[in-house]
Amino acid sequence: HQPQSWSVKIYKARHLLEVYYKGKFYRSYRAVFGRNLDTSAKMFAGDRRTPEGNYLIIGKYPNRRWRWFLKLNYPNLDDLSRYAELRAAHEIPVFAGHEVSPGNAIGIHGTDVPMLNDGNINWTTGCISVDNGAVDELAALLPIGTLVVIKP
Repeated sequence: HQPQSWSVKIYKARHLLEVYYKGKFYRSYRAVFGRNLDTSAKMFAGDRRTPEGNYLIIGKYPNRRWRWFLKLNYPNLDDLSRYAELRAAHEIPVFAGHEVSPGNAIGIHGTDVPMLNDGNINWTTGCISVDNGAVDELAALLPIGTLVVIKP
């Protein structure tokens, strides 16, 4: 698989994940996101928001709870730059005497609560969750290095 042949576009407001092959639409899947009622882009660890921007799949791991975890390269340079601005403005929460980190371990995974996914209910702590059959397909299709664009 050539990573540049595949791409993923995710639309948070539409609960949609679309896969493209060589620029042509391939398939779409229903998706749910971070459970924060404020659905804007992720700012820091623990805010329960899904990031927005351009990411790459940097790892694929089988997972007992989620079936698969397709790890994204969050935080990327844009995320770190936004975090630095928030930090300069003293808008990063402090926990146990330390500022919380930008966060990490954001990815695309399956679900252990299919009912919530079926109802388009955002329940994750910031990841993108798809049905288990969908994550099996995505893990098989998408090579490491695939571009994942997350839109509002």
